[in-house]
Amino acid sequence: MKLNEMNVVITGANGTVASELISFFTNRAAFVVGTVRQLSENVENENNSAIIEMDPLEHYSIGSAIGWINDEVGNIHAWLNIVGGFTMGNHVEEGHDDWNYMYNTNFMTALNCCQQILPKMKQNGWGRIVNMGAQAAVKGMPLTGPYCTSKTAVHMLTKTIALENGNGITCNAILPGIIDTPANRNQMPDADHSNWVSPKQIAIKIESLLISDENGSLINL
Repeated sequence: MKLNEMNVVITGANGTVASELISFFTNRAAFVVGTVRQLSENVENENNSAIIEMDPLEHYSIGSAIGWINDEVGNIHAWLNIVGGFTMGNHVEEGHDDWNYMYNTNFMTALNCCQQILPKMKQNGWGRIVNMGAQAAVKGMPLTGPYCTSKTAVHMLTKTIALENGNGITCNAILPGIIDTPANRNQMPDADHSNWVSPKQIAIKIESLLISDENGSLINL
């Protein structure tokens, strides 16, 4: 399937990376839907894109969003799990609340969405899922145990979905290092930004995955 024939869903539309992806794919895909946990207004439509409300921690909310997209846009061909978060600063024995927060924010959001969209993709016989992993979850990083552990779970979820499916359905994960966002630049003003990953680099790699048959890959950026 060509990209300009695909309806693409991108979670976490309020975030810098997801908003960049929405802009990137709006000019290339058939239709792009961004999701946010809470909208200040009703559904916002613009040309071939829309922002809708969906809580990725609630199965009913995800199901309702998928139902709206199927009714108003058509079949969902690609689902990008971009919603997530980051915390650091505590040793493993500290920061007990961070463990649940990171697990829910990074892993459960991806798992819940995959559980809801996979049956639809199987019914349609085609689909592309891309998850957001992290290089730090492979290499390890001190004081980021909750974050790294939650992203490691995303990596294994990605591989498991790939192994359990195929036949037109693929699941891959993007593993960026530090992403070049205004927030990260503000937090690390003295760092060398030249090796940071731009949202556009992430978008270009995801684009290549959507139009390929690559499956089960954890792709470093």
